[in-house]
Amino acid sequence: MDQPSFYAVIPANVRYAKIKANAKLLYGEITALANKTGECYASNSYFAELYGVSEKQITVWVKELCDN
Repeated sequence: MDQPSFYAVIPANVRYAKIKANAKLLYGEITALANKTGECYASNSYFAELYGVSEKQITVWVKELCDN
């Protein structure tokens, strides 16, 4: 799998939110991919493979981000 070479910026409101650290990392990955085109089209399966976790775990992290 090709690794993106974009940088991630995680703003303070995300960094200090009461959410799991991996959800914060996922936020950074999503914004890094969005920097390329302005939108992120990556699927949960892409992130699951990238981070070596299940798609269900990615769904949990995305929900955590959305809820906070």
